[in-house]
Amino acid sequence: MEEKKTQIRAALTVAVFALLIGGFFLLNLVLPKPEVLESERRKPAGLPSLTWKSVMSSDFMDDFAAYTADNFAFREQLRTLRALSVFTVFAQTDKSGLYLDALVGAGKYEKVNEASVAKAAGKIERLAERYFNDAYCAVIPDKSVYADRAYPGFSAEQVNLNIDGVKLIDLTDSLEAGSFYKTDLHWDQAKLRNVLETLGVAMGFDAVWSFTEETVGAFHGVYAGQLALPLKPDTMTTLTSGAPLSVRYLNANTLTWEEGALYDPEAVSGRDPYDVFLRGAQPLIEIQNPEAGTERQLYLFRDSFGSSLAPLLAPLYKTVTLIDLRYIDSRLLPELLDIDKNADALFLYGSKILNNADVLMTD
Repeated sequence: MEEKKTQIRAALTVAVFALLIGGFFLLNLVLPKPEVLESERRKPAGLPSLTWKSVMSSDFMDDFAAYTADNFAFREQLRTLRALSVFTVFAQTDKSGLYLDALVGAGKYEKVNEASVAKAAGKIERLAERYFNDAYCAVIPDKSVYADRAYPGFSAEQVNLNIDGVKLIDLTDSLEAGSFYKTDLHWDQAKLRNVLETLGVAMGFDAVWSFTEETVGAFHGVYAGQLALPLKPDTMTTLTSGAPLSVRYLNANTLTWEEGALYDPEAVSGRDPYDVFLRGAQPLIEIQNPEAGTERQLYLFRDSFGSSLAPLLAPLYKTVTLIDLRYIDSRLLPELLDIDKNADALFLYGSKILNNADVLMTD
C-alpha cells in the first residue's frame, strides 16, 4: 500500500512538472515576442541562425540561451519576483551588481579602471594642449559615494588624473545624496546650485542662481527597469533663466546644423526620458546668448551629465558649445567649429566614460 502511494506521488510530481514545462512551452509558442524590452531600454536577443560553425563553437547555444531568456513568457513578472526575493527574503545588498540604498536609491557598482582613466587623461591633455589656453577638468562622482552604506562605487577621489596644463575641479563636496535621481545614475538639474557655484569659483564667472523651475513629469530612470522593482518614480524638473537662448544641433547623418529647443518635455514619456535635456546624445550642440553681456565662450566636452548642466551655464556665456566625443571624432572639430583658443574649455565626465576611455574618438 505504501509503495503504491509512493508511486502515485511520483507520478503526480512528474505530471505536474510536465504540465508546467509543457504549459510554458505552449505559451512561448503562442504569445507574441516583444519588439522592445521597455524596462531595460533595449531590443531582445533574436533567434540565432543554426550553422555548423556556430554549433561547433557553442555560439549557437549561448545565443539561444540569451534569446529564450529575453522572450520568455511572464519575463517581467518573474524578474520582479526574483528581485523581491533577493532584497527581502535573502536580505542581500545587491542583485547582479545593482543595489538599492536608503539614501541614494538604486545604483550600480562602478569601480575605478585605472588603466582607462590614465588613457582618458592622456586624451584630455592632448586636446587641451592642441586647442585651448585655459582648460579645466571635473570628474562627476558616482552617487554611491553618498550612499547610506559602503559600496564599491566610483569615487572622484580615487581617480588619479595627472593632466599637464589642465586645472582640476573637485565636485565631491558640491554634491550629496539628494543631488541625484533615485531611479537613475544622473544628477537632478534642480539640485546643481553648488556645482554651478564651484565651477564659477574655479573658472572665474559669477554663478547667479536665478531660474524658474517647471515640473515635466514622473521619471522612471534606467535602474528602475534594470532592478525590475516597483520603485517610486522621481520627479523630473527643468530650469529656465529667461535669457533669450537659441539652440542648434549638428545632424550626425548630414553634418548640417538644425535649430532646436533647450528642452523636449515629450521625451519624458519616451524610451530614454533623460532626452528631455538637449535631445540627449548629440555630437555637437551650440547654445547662444546674445544678451550675455560678455564675449566669453565655453567648450564643454561632456557625456550625458552635461545635457542638464549646460542650460545652467548658457546664461553666463555668449556661446556654449557641447562636444560629445562618443559621437564625433575630434579631428572633425576644426572643420565644423571656429574654435577660439582663448575660450574656456571644460572636460566634464562621469565614471562610465572614464572607465571606458576608448569610446572617446580622439587620439
